[in-house]
Amino acid sequence: MLKRFVNSIWEICQKDKFQRFTPVADAIDTFCYEPIHQPSSPPFIRDAVDVKRWMMLVVIALFPATFLAIWNSGVQALVYGSGNAQLMESFLHISGFRSYLSFIFNDIGVFSILWTGCKIFLPLLIISYSVGGVCEVLFAIVRKHKIAEGLLVTGILYPLTLPPTIPYWMAALGIAFGVVVSKELFGGTGMNILNPALSGRAFLFFTFPAKMSGDVWVGSNPTKIKESLLAMNSTAGKSIIDGFSQSTCLQTLNSTAPAVKRVHVDAIASNILQMPHVPTESVIHSQFSIWAESHPGLMLDKLTLEQLQNFVTSPLSEGGLGLLPTQFDSAYSITDVIYGIGKFSSGNLFWGNIIGSLGETSTFACLLGAIFLVVTGIASWRTMVSFGIGAFITAWLFKIFSILIVGKHGAWAPARFFIPAYRQLFLGGLGFGLVFMATDPVSSPTMKLAKWIYGLFIGFMTIVIRLINPAYPEGVMLAILLGNVFAPLLDYFAVRKYRRRRI
Repeated sequence: MLKRFVNSIWEICQKDKFQRFTPVADAIDTFCYEPIHQPSSPPFIRDAVDVKRWMMLVVIALFPATFLAIWNSGVQALVYGSGNAQLMESFLHISGFRSYLSFIFNDIGVFSILWTGCKIFLPLLIISYSVGGVCEVLFAIVRKHKIAEGLLVTGILYPLTLPPTIPYWMAALGIAFGVVVSKELFGGTGMNILNPALSGRAFLFFTFPAKMSGDVWVGSNPTKIKESLLAMNSTAGKSIIDGFSQSTCLQTLNSTAPAVKRVHVDAIASNILQMPHVPTESVIHSQFSIWAESHPGLMLDKLTLEQLQNFVTSPLSEGGLGLLPTQFDSAYSITDVIYGIGKFSSGNLFWGNIIGSLGETSTFACLLGAIFLVVTGIASWRTMVSFGIGAFITAWLFKIFSILIVGKHGAWAPARFFIPAYRQLFLGGLGFGLVFMATDPVSSPTMKLAKWIYGLFIGFMTIVIRLINPAYPEGVMLAILLGNVFAPLLDYFAVRKYRRRRI
């Protein structure tokens, strides 16, 4: 029956006035069965698996990230939008799988989570495939060429890079830009130099920055979530400093001014965590002994929040740590990121119990996809490994050089440089970009040596943008696009080196 339907479409398209729609018939036939033509441009396949099935393997690898995008967006929308401070406290104090499952089954419900998550994610997915597909079909009809299968992957990658609150018309505009400008204008699938999904996201990021950053990470209605958070903070009696918010790790990092030093964060951590030993304890205790002369009977690990703020923001001459009072809330927030406190714990960052773009939150889901792609030979493990190594070493060097140059364990160096290097791998979209974006076979290098250099370069640039550039909280998108631009050049020099070695 399906074959008869496909054949009937072919018969219609054979007529003179409908011949222009032949690419549509070919696309339907290819989707249902197998291509009847050989590819004339990359990606080339050397075995019995055609391009469509090669693309479907990537889509399968995205299943874990897609499921967790639906799950996490549902959980966060229900919790952050509940207006229930007690429910929020329970969510933020989850400490393991057992307590997480207890929270899910007793306080929310699996069906409610999946229904809410699907209402957030599926419309974006439908828009991505629909608008992107229309653009592909129009160009195929005008140019009279086949419809490529590249949209199978681009169509699902793109919505996973977006915040859940993105307006639908913006999502449609972004995928149209990605397909038309970054792919079709270069000749179509296999000829583009930039990743189409990332190009679409970059277009939205620079065109509508207020909708791609800030308080846009929870639910589908930012106003409702903001009102809910205000109600919860009011009920719980929390201040701006320790109140509930929907800030991500990288937003917290980016909003922390260079004036916030390591010693400020260590002082706050020694109070919150009651840690007897922190890297800059000698500086802290030296200052605190002076400050305590005018505040007798106080101990650093027993200070109230108001007393702690007084100590950290008092002038150095009075025994304080000299932080500007307006920067204390930033220092307090980044302490959670650096020391892995509360919702920013390493476990939450790895498993994905955090807020962010739909597909970037779970490093675990990205690793599952990476294993599948490497085992099936779809993606390059060299690019993934070198990306991770480049990011880790760069983050570690920022910390080491800060300690060596500033001295006193980097007490007066910017606090943002002291996030543990391994935690940088769990933050933001690094895992998602490493597995699914940087390994795009069209826009990344093909030579082995070039793949190593490409990955190292992207990892380096990701951390540099995160830690130095105050305008962009996340560096993965820009780093990969920049790497795409240099990919042909890297391949060129890798080929030259290979030829010289053969000679």
